[in-house]
Amino acid sequence: MIWVFSIAMLTFSCTNDGGVDSNIEVKDGAKRSKLSAGSQSAEELQKAAEERRKQQEEAEKERLANQTTMEILPNVHDFGNIPKETSVSTVFKIKNTGDKPLIINDAKASCGCTVPRKPEEPIMPGEEGELEVTFKSNPGQEGSPMNKNVTVTANIPGSQKIVTIKGVVSK
Repeated sequence: MIWVFSIAMLTFSCTNDGGVDSNIEVKDGAKRSKLSAGSQSAEELQKAAEERRKQQEEAEKERLANQTTMEILPNVHDFGNIPKETSVSTVFKIKNTGDKPLIINDAKASCGCTVPRKPEEPIMPGEEGELEVTFKSNPGQEGSPMNKNVTVTANIPGSQKIVTIKGVVSK
């Protein structure tokens, strides 16, 4: 019985009926094998690569032209003693110190117990925005020091800055 089952499994596992298509769709519904060689000449491939390189250079020039600078104060906030399983929040001031609008693309915390809320609108040159960071301890963190980072991604050189919150979760 085991021998018959093994032969049946081997037979059915070697077919191409599992939904994997060995062909790809190309222009106007025509099909071409994924294994076939490309129809482009070396010159066409080189020209396409050069065009992609130019597009990437243009995108990089545009990204650099739209960069600005920012300052986040303070860059570390110490909550001190934090009551267990209680939410605490602080606000970091983000100042646009450059000459282009500052766009905060993202703010990500190093863990799920920390929730940042970034400014949604661009911050104009010389103006300030707020990054609110909320922390709530989890059960079992009592008596433990807490040190969490929030990574802020923006249109600045290096694209990221890090702010830190810390404290000790009370028993």
